[in-house]
Amino acid sequence: MKIVSLTPQQFDFFSYNHHMHSFYQTSMYANLMSNYNYVPSYYGFVDNEGKLIGATMMISQNILGNFKYAYCPRGFLIDYDNKELLKEITTKFKNYLDKKNYLFLKMDPLVINNKRDKEGNIIPSPYSSDLVPFLQSIGYKYYGENKYFGTLKPRWNAILKVTGSSVTLFKNFDDSTRNKIRKAQSRGVEIFQGTENNIKLFYSFIARKQSHNLAYYKNFASCFGKNFEIYFARLNTEKYLTNVKKLYEIEMLNLEKLNNEIQEKSLTNSISDKLMNLKLESDKLVATYKNELQEASKLFEKHPEGIVIASCAVVLDRNGVEFLIDGQNPTYGLFYPIYLLKWHIIDKYAKQGAIYFDMNAITGYFGDNSKYRGLNESKLGFNADVTEYIGEFDLVIKPTIYKWYCESKFFRKLMKKKTKQ
Repeated sequence: MKIVSLTPQQFDFFSYNHHMHSFYQTSMYANLMSNYNYVPSYYGFVDNEGKLIGATMMISQNILGNFKYAYCPRGFLIDYDNKELLKEITTKFKNYLDKKNYLFLKMDPLVINNKRDKEGNIIPSPYSSDLVPFLQSIGYKYYGENKYFGTLKPRWNAILKVTGSSVTLFKNFDDSTRNKIRKAQSRGVEIFQGTENNIKLFYSFIARKQSHNLAYYKNFASCFGKNFEIYFARLNTEKYLTNVKKLYEIEMLNLEKLNNEIQEKSLTNSISDKLMNLKLESDKLVATYKNELQEASKLFEKHPEGIVIASCAVVLDRNGVEFLIDGQNPTYGLFYPIYLLKWHIIDKYAKQGAIYFDMNAITGYFGDNSKYRGLNESKLGFNADVTEYIGEFDLVIKPTIYKWYCESKFFRKLMKKKTKQ
């Protein structure tokens, strides 16, 4: 086996046809990172018969004098079940990078560590990965089985696999998720797709959630082109006012009917607890709709053209859709625009043949007292699977300097700042 250089075109062709493909392993992502002082390179692993049996896109950057570090986002594109191949690639790549003055190589393969249920419990499986101890045995330092967001890319993701029609998908969402989608629709929330001209508006919804600036997303759109899409949720204030008025009027008629029934039953002293409970529930709904009607009137008066209240971005990747990031105006959180945004995209691309939707990061802690419980539920509620990857590894190339580097608080902070892309 030998290591060869590939052109971006050669690499992309291989990547898009490999079962371990990720949009992080593309020339588009490499071009994005080249805007941040990273140098991309493309390598192929060729067997003795000249056949390309693996490849990787690697980005690198100086971190300490003339020393560099390398990162293969989402790992080598190889068969990780072939331990001999993995060992040979590791040895030869390590020797190659050593001569180029690299300190270490970081990677985080898309290899599933354990199958889990919605509560995070491990599902016994004969296919559970034994890759972690093997990688450690051949020179990789393991970051560990982190449950939160300490790694460069998420170790825990929620992935919805498409089975059946979009109608079937919707039926398989949990009750809370379906109800939130329906409420958004009933309140006049509408979805529309944006363009590159709307990136500043998109960024206004997600700026507070992470460290990337507006220029990063402009670069993302430029590098990924038609594979990068942004969507918006707009509250149609006129429709909101009309719909709430209708709900209010319907419930007033229902309450009137209940009051008449109670009056009739009182003559025979036969008012049931069930009837009284229905009346109390109707009273509450009337009060709720009345207050909402007043709010809807104010919003329509102030914003007759409607209000954009949420946004999200996705990456279209081969046969699936990757949810990148979303955000909303918290004032309108109870309109549940994010739920409708996600459903709109799922419905759209499921009908076009997408076989999966990566809802992005969740945490590996599923306790009721977790501060991220809402994050997990908001993604797993779409009937997504808990997907736990093996995590992040450093292939240590220069052990002495690497140890000093890792023990230096200054350089750890510098590294974290450099690599969180």
